[in-house]
Amino acid sequence: MNLRIGIISLGCAKNLVDSEVMIGLLKEKGYDITSEEEKAQILIINTCAFIESAKQESIDTILQLINSKGDHDRKIIVTGCLAQRYAEQLRKELGDDINAILGVGDFPQIVEACETVLSGRGYYRVTKKPEYIYHHETPRFRTTPPHFAYIKIADGCDNRCSYCVIPELRGDYRSRSEDSIVAEVNRLAKSGVREAILIAQDSTYYGHDLSDNTNIVSLLKRLVGIPKIQWIRVLYGHPAHISDDFLKLMAQEEKICSYIDIPVQHIHDDILSKMGRKTNQSQIYDLLEKARRIIPDVTLRTSLIVGFPGEEDIYFRALMKFVEDIQFDHLGVFPYSPEESTKAANMPDQVPESIKQERLNEIAKLHEKISKRKRKQLIGQQKVVLIDKGGKEAIGRTQSQSPEIDDVVFIAEPNHKAGTFIKVEIKGTSGIYDLIGSSIK
Repeated sequence: MNLRIGIISLGCAKNLVDSEVMIGLLKEKGYDITSEEEKAQILIINTCAFIESAKQESIDTILQLINSKGDHDRKIIVTGCLAQRYAEQLRKELGDDINAILGVGDFPQIVEACETVLSGRGYYRVTKKPEYIYHHETPRFRTTPPHFAYIKIADGCDNRCSYCVIPELRGDYRSRSEDSIVAEVNRLAKSGVREAILIAQDSTYYGHDLSDNTNIVSLLKRLVGIPKIQWIRVLYGHPAHISDDFLKLMAQEEKICSYIDIPVQHIHDDILSKMGRKTNQSQIYDLLEKARRIIPDVTLRTSLIVGFPGEEDIYFRALMKFVEDIQFDHLGVFPYSPEESTKAANMPDQVPESIKQERLNEIAKLHEKISKRKRKQLIGQQKVVLIDKGGKEAIGRTQSQSPEIDDVVFIAEPNHKAGTFIKVEIKGTSGIYDLIGSSIK
């Protein structure tokens, strides 16, 4: 129908999957999708609102698109977490410039929303308690490279951490059926996908809401049997839900990347209790020690929050010691962001922003030192690398490197094709985190 629609996806990979579903639904109805904003008659912004910086990025993007319209009759549709959380404010303050608002459980109605705004009317649909989750028959157009794909195995969250708005935005935890996930991964494998990346707010909690004894281990046992899939990566595991069976299966199955993304957030018991994290310091140390004992080559990634309400210096020093003790391979650190409607936002002893930033810088500097040392230890080792980008210089990743969030391996050789696996010897480092490799003929 020669009508072009652009989609801007902000935030995490889970949001990206929602954007890909919207693209799939629109393409099924004959709409053209464009990456050139100025050529789009409709622009869809799939927003994030997890923390303050994400909210600000979403708001800035919306305002930028409104200001760039000029005299063009371009329609703007806002969906995603910001739309879910601040629908009424967006409607009140930007209602003349935003043509449609859809919540996180309502984006499957994107075709109806587009048709409505094209007719000159507004569209507003925000379900207070989202229940939608896509399945293997849902149209979806992937925007990642052909050789890897994100598969959302569940949506929502039941953890109810005191600082987090995800349960409020995304609803209760709800797992897809095992059969649906296996069918999707089978189809992806036939299309050329070689790395299947399983994502959810807490992937290790998968299946707890189902009545058929499904869990992350039973799912993985089925997925490793799909012939063309060579790597399976599981992202985001809550420390309270990582089982011995999960660790043992990861150690046994070559296809399952020995990579655990386990956001612990903090280590001191007082802060963990205030956060509502369901684990204590001893349990976290024991779990990480066990993971390295069962999987000697495991890669550990974590996320930490500094400046949580009541974080005294002694608590922060415990966190620094924890980082030094564990020597994480990858680490993200964020300043606490007080989110309205969360318990933590109303807690006493809020930490000043200046101290949050000082503590963030201190942990980042410590991790930088650890990373330099760990990467130098890799020099001379041989690794299997999945090529993400070919050309005069190839760029790839080992099992220890997740796409888009971790470092990469640079291979200064032509003719390596994206989507292929090659063996390389690590020759050196580039910057703080990236590696330099040379293929082994």
